[in-house]
Amino acid sequence: MIRSERIPERYRIPLETGDGGDLLEFRYSHGDNEKRALVYRPAAAKNCGERKFPAVYLFHGGGDSEESFFGSPAKSPAERTPLVPMLDRMIAEGILAPCFVVTPTYYGSDPGNARVHAGDAAKLTGEFWRELNSSLIPAVDTAFPTVRDRDSRAAGGFSMGAEATWNVLAKGAETVRYYLPMSGDFWAVEVKGGATHPSETSDALIDGIKKQGLGPGDYEIFAATGTGDIAWDAMSAMVNELLGRRPWFSPSEDGGNLSWCVSEGWHAYEWCWDYIAAALPRFFPAGK
Repeated sequence: MIRSERIPERYRIPLETGDGGDLLEFRYSHGDNEKRALVYRPAAAKNCGERKFPAVYLFHGGGDSEESFFGSPAKSPAERTPLVPMLDRMIAEGILAPCFVVTPTYYGSDPGNARVHAGDAAKLTGEFWRELNSSLIPAVDTAFPTVRDRDSRAAGGFSMGAEATWNVLAKGAETVRYYLPMSGDFWAVEVKGGATHPSETSDALIDGIKKQGLGPGDYEIFAATGTGDIAWDAMSAMVNELLGRRPWFSPSEDGGNLSWCVSEGWHAYEWCWDYIAAALPRFFPAGK
């Protein structure tokens, strides 16, 4: 188990204008729907020639939006979340390789009553991997200088977004190697089934991985939550069950594919910055 650390205060301070990456609005189509995502473009990608960069896809929680991780591009950097300055400083300090970070939404351009009940949420998260693989990733790869390879992609999410993340691994992992579920379990059996049915939930995840023809060396997970989080019971029970399922899952401390990061935090994006800061350099270290 990894003990989560709070990000340094300097990570919350924007770099001088022009020194860091920028936050862009991005439009793409999925079926008949026009969708909007936000994209962090690292400074190194602004005039990069033939160089290509990894991409990270982050999924928001229930009732939230594509702006939840970053804040609105219409606001000044000081009015947004710490995510952009944190990424800028980690890259500038040689901790993290320059990478794109994309934040989509499950909802359409006019989500209306986005606070869907748990059953509807499970349907959205259970199917979002299709949109990710068939529409969003191809659109991002076309518009930006990203590496078109699963070994250079990560998917993560908070709360409902964590459930979407587990679904990518279970159903659509041909596009993504690295996973960052934060404060949420896998709802393959039922909502919060990680707590009520940890064995069956783990079976469903492993069965999905097997059906895709993947082996334990084909994916890496950094799972994180807090002891004061409403997701603690479900996520901790599920992860502890997975850690006993060799060879499909084994602790990273032993050279395995599953890191279990625990904080003292609660169910809020404020704790996601710590998890993201710990996970991304493991996926995409500087110099990789």
